[in-house]
Amino acid sequence: MRKEKITYTLIIVIIAASLFPAPNGFGSAQQQKSSEVTIKDEPRARALYKEMIETIRFAKTLSYESRLQEDDDGEKWDPVTYHVWMKKPNFFRLETEDKDGKNRGILIGDGQTAWSYWPNGRPWFSGEDRGEAYINYQKTRFNVYMKEPALPGGYSIGYSIVLKKSNCFPILNPSVFQGINDSLEPHIEWMRCLDVENVGNEKCDVIEVSFMDRKRSYMFWISRRDHLPRKLKDVVRTNGIHITEEVWSNVTLNADILVEKFKWTPPDGWLQWRPPAPEDRLLKPGREAPDFELPSVDGRKIKLSDFRGNVVWLTFWRVGCPPCREQIPYLETLYQKYKSRGLVVLGFDFADDQQIAMDFLKQHSATFPNIADTSEEAVKTGFIEYQARAAPVNYLIDRQGKIAAAWLGHDPNDPISSSTLTKLGIPAD
Repeated sequence: MRKEKITYTLIIVIIAASLFPAPNGFGSAQQQKSSEVTIKDEPRARALYKEMIETIRFAKTLSYESRLQEDDDGEKWDPVTYHVWMKKPNFFRLETEDKDGKNRGILIGDGQTAWSYWPNGRPWFSGEDRGEAYINYQKTRFNVYMKEPALPGGYSIGYSIVLKKSNCFPILNPSVFQGINDSLEPHIEWMRCLDVENVGNEKCDVIEVSFMDRKRSYMFWISRRDHLPRKLKDVVRTNGIHITEEVWSNVTLNADILVEKFKWTPPDGWLQWRPPAPEDRLLKPGREAPDFELPSVDGRKIKLSDFRGNVVWLTFWRVGCPPCREQIPYLETLYQKYKSRGLVVLGFDFADDQQIAMDFLKQHSATFPNIADTSEEAVKTGFIEYQARAAPVNYLIDRQGKIAAAWLGHDPNDPISSSTLTKLGIPAD
């Protein structure tokens, strides 16, 4: 249960916990709040960040090795090492290793296609640990590969199955090299310079990049010699503090890399395999929505079955999820428009500290009912019973308490939500 909760926190993009020694303002919540009042955006930090990104983006080749360590409220994960080789215009190779040096997966981009395979057997996905799914997993564990389109600028290494299933989440997406922007960039609020430190033999400028009311912070140790990072830190503040730290080594810029490094052909007898889609694990239409009774942000109890006779839009969200930040105001508008017709919007955040969630809801003037609870019962309800292992996860529940539709993500023009609401008697004007 503990490991599943951590995995969930990472998958949903902006994630959970760890009380690490916190330099330059990474202290208690009260210290953070007081320091945020005086923190100002610094042009020099912006210039250093821009120079780092442009150095990566305009390089002809780039290779490095990164040792990645995560700490979740003092609980350290086993370190992971990944190796990256990239070459313009659109070639890449990535290999991951566990703490014992065992290969966890290989990703190769040959210019048009991304190939993923696992020399020591593929990882298992949620639900493959029991029943018929487990039997199928055993049959497809070895000698399988994935094949995906990887056109220039259209494939993200940072979101690859190889990295995710190696519990390896790079702070800086390697695909910046191919021109892909970090998904968090639109949410940057300020940057500042912290210090000058040595990482190995490299003299580095240290900068902090803050996102979304400092719910998340990046720190980069940027080499003055080649403008590339040598150390990176990701601090996520939810119901605790989760810290990821990387140390780069064997960094080479614009060195010759033979194109053969990026070629791969499936061996004879190997089969192409497709992983289950995230939506596949969500509850299916027609089954009864699991009931729960948990405290709302205003202190009263919310019991799902008490809403029988209404249509319920149940959304699992979190403060650090960019799509959730767009969806909450949208749902508030929908709630105000249709609550007189029997629509209940119910928010559920089981990842963030309650005060953080309440501050966010207040900031966006959200008045619809919300649960913000990180108790074991709440986590079990969201993560296990509703399979909310990403965010936002949405369910439409009919007036009899049965699932009518389920989907992942936020799109105000999504036909699933509009057509289902119409069928349930909440027609769009």
